[in-house]
Amino acid sequence: MTRQRALHMATWAFSWLAPPSQREALLGDLAEEYSHRANTGSASAAVRWYLQQVCASALPLLWVRVSQAGWLATAGVAVLAYIAVGVIEFIVDRDIVASYASDGGSFNPLSMAITFPPVVLIGYFATRFRPNAAIVLAAMMLLSVTVMTVWANEIMPLWYRVAYFLVGPSAVFLGSAFRSLRAHGS
Repeated sequence: MTRQRALHMATWAFSWLAPPSQREALLGDLAEEYSHRANTGSASAAVRWYLQQVCASALPLLWVRVSQAGWLATAGVAVLAYIAVGVIEFIVDRDIVASYASDGGSFNPLSMAITFPPVVLIGYFATRFRPNAAIVLAAMMLLSVTVMTVWANEIMPLWYRVAYFLVGPSAVFLGSAFRSLRAHGS
């Protein structure tokens, strides 16, 4: 890779990571110091310095970008909502479904039917706290169901796998839609 190409890619990455309000000043400072180093020392040392500065700044700039975008709070709400869904599923499977199912509750549609309304409420409240939390929560649910399906040792009926992919995220999006309708109706 040529020096110019390396500088161009590093500048592009830095400009994407830098907050828009500070981007021009930060890039100007970098370019000024690079120019000074290139004129007083070797060009390769100046390129190395430039790349080191961009790499050292990447994580702090990414942190600023994420925290300013609010995704950290959204992810936090989604994680808490995911934990709440897990608690609901645990309680339903342990206390309600297991007592009525003859085979201990495995692959019982009753579990999904009982869990659906609380998950709708969780989606509603997650959206109330952070508008995009339902999307993150649904993505987390799809990812975990995919992982469980791929690495599960037990044989599951196809209808159960398909239902698991659809029911949880659908409940979350339904709760989110209720919140959106309520917010627009107010």
